[in-house]
Amino acid sequence: MHSQFDQVMKYFLIITLLSFSYGQLITPNDNAHLNHVHILFEWEQVPEASGYELQISQDPEFSNDLIQVSNNSLVYIERELIDWESTYFWRVRPVHGQDPGPWSGAYSFTTGQTLSSSSVNVIDESEYSPGVTVFGAFFNYFSAVIDGNGREIWNSGDDDFVYYSAHHNGNILGCHLLSGAENNLPGSEVAFDGETIWSEPNDDFLHHDIIRLPNGNYLGIVETSSLGVIPVGGWTSLFQGLGFQADGVTVEFPWIGDRLVEWDKDTKEVVWSWNVFDHFDMSDHDQLGGTWTEAYISLHYDWTHVNAVIFDEEESCLYVSARHLSRITKIDYPSGDIIWNLGHDMPSGDVSLGTELGFSFQHSLQKLENGNLMTFDNGNLAPEFRGTEDPASRAIEIAINGTEASIVWSYDLSPDLFGFASGNTQKLENGNVLLTTVGGGGRSLEVDTVGEIIWEGLYNLSLPDGAVYRANRIPGIFPLAYSVIVEDLNEYNGNVGVYLPTGSSTIFYDIVNDGLYPITLSCHINDDEGWFGSQTIQLNIEPGMNETISFQGSVSSIEQGNPIHLTVIPDHHANRSKMISTNGFTSPLSSIDNLQPVSFHLDRPYPNPFNPSTKIEFHLKNNQDVLLEIYGINGQRVETLIERRTFAGKHIINWNANNIAAGIYFIKMRVSDRVKTQKVILLK
Repeated sequence: MHSQFDQVMKYFLIITLLSFSYGQLITPNDNAHLNHVHILFEWEQVPEASGYELQISQDPEFSNDLIQVSNNSLVYIERELIDWESTYFWRVRPVHGQDPGPWSGAYSFTTGQTLSSSSVNVIDESEYSPGVTVFGAFFNYFSAVIDGNGREIWNSGDDDFVYYSAHHNGNILGCHLLSGAENNLPGSEVAFDGETIWSEPNDDFLHHDIIRLPNGNYLGIVETSSLGVIPVGGWTSLFQGLGFQADGVTVEFPWIGDRLVEWDKDTKEVVWSWNVFDHFDMSDHDQLGGTWTEAYISLHYDWTHVNAVIFDEEESCLYVSARHLSRITKIDYPSGDIIWNLGHDMPSGDVSLGTELGFSFQHSLQKLENGNLMTFDNGNLAPEFRGTEDPASRAIEIAINGTEASIVWSYDLSPDLFGFASGNTQKLENGNVLLTTVGGGGRSLEVDTVGEIIWEGLYNLSLPDGAVYRANRIPGIFPLAYSVIVEDLNEYNGNVGVYLPTGSSTIFYDIVNDGLYPITLSCHINDDEGWFGSQTIQLNIEPGMNETISFQGSVSSIEQGNPIHLTVIPDHHANRSKMISTNGFTSPLSSIDNLQPVSFHLDRPYPNPFNPSTKIEFHLKNNQDVLLEIYGINGQRVETLIERRTFAGKHIINWNANNIAAGIYFIKMRVSDRVKTQKVILLK
């Protein structure tokens, strides 16, 4: 924590963000060029504002507004009305009670071109698992995100980036095409805004997967090689024609295997590795899938072709998929010992589980909360292993119980969607499964537990020019969208800040998660006069929710303002930290009079979600007229809880919603011209 905080502080000092500016536009930057049409707008707080209005237009004079919305936080995400290859202008103004203030200056941004030719078939919109779908395309080297209606909302622009997987922090991992390089597909973690968070050193050829471990290090699959025999088979005469013995005994031919490599996140040094040549028996190899014929052409044998790796933190182990062995292996970490091999039986006898399951040339792995594994069975050897007439692809869920393995759920793709390579499966939050195949021009199918197709995304990619690699359903492209609002921020006689009476005094901040991902934040306060010492609060905030935090200090009288700094550091996104600086004054600040200002605090209701009642707590610094109401998500008032003069101090109100329908509601508290809200979820 301290090293991360120190790093963030250095970052702030370097770019001199320790300023006291208000009402400025933040993002998108002026004249920004964006490769997405879901747009996050952010601006700075204005003293005494109870809300804001955002205006977006394609006219710099704003004579024909495209969008005008009201917002209570400092972030707004537009997901519907922005188009590709267009220029937009935007501005913000504060609202004081019912009265709007002046508009800010305007910023502009342009959007780029689409890269995909995607479309969708929406079969059952009501059963669609919420979110958007991100996919990567090999050979034409791009990645894109489409929404449920098939609209492209993000792409990788000119970065030649191929998507591999999504990290739970909201960033994505994949590779960049590095044309002409010996190792031409270096792996990296990137943000949707195009920033590269981390990249591997590219000392070896990395392929198929790179993941971020819980310790912050990165692990990937790289090629390695060793000499081996050419086994006797239908290919023997071909190799002998090239001058090889090809007798199954002579060690004479290069075998390409795979090595798992863990890099230190800071130094990029290799701190752990695992080599298939050390753990797999070379008597185990594919004899049916044509890999030896390919070896005759390429003059090396692609032995294991590991194409997926995942890490299970609970068991501290790795799972890997070795395509050409039709095998999934569980590896203890960090010892590297094989716990089991699952899949096709081979001469070594090392495969102890699931020899009858019949999957072949599989891609992708996902471990479910119930301990089961999901994989995409490409099914190249389905005729040999399962007795099908032709190769056939399917999604399978495998349950493992001790020494027994069984398929507990499967979905067979139609013959025209057979995917000979690539592809993946993903169990979604609502229980549906997203399958991705190169078949049919590349597509993803969302199917429910009984095998009904809910949604179908068509990527319209055709070999040899393009092939979908993997796709996943994710919440959205903004993993970190949050506001930090200083409560009771006032302006009086040119002084902007908060009034903190001498003695024991408290400063409040409201932090709003404006995005679709849960966020974890570390909030650290310090000030020039040492009123608050050094205090830190850890927060976990669910999407659409807010938390009010407070810091109590010992305030001494001063003539001028005391700079108070709140540094907010998000887990996994230190580069998206914020420093909120404001002045603390020991003389009252008010634009109305020089008396103690109107001030109140609305706590987060508890419990939340709730059924059927929740406690609402608020604090008043002095006697005030209070209006406390409940509103539905449609903006209609549901109930008035308080409408009266209320004494200073702490108050607790119990809202019983026994006769109210389940859903999302907003608790709105108005004191004078100021309004504060809290979101609650009623479950039934």
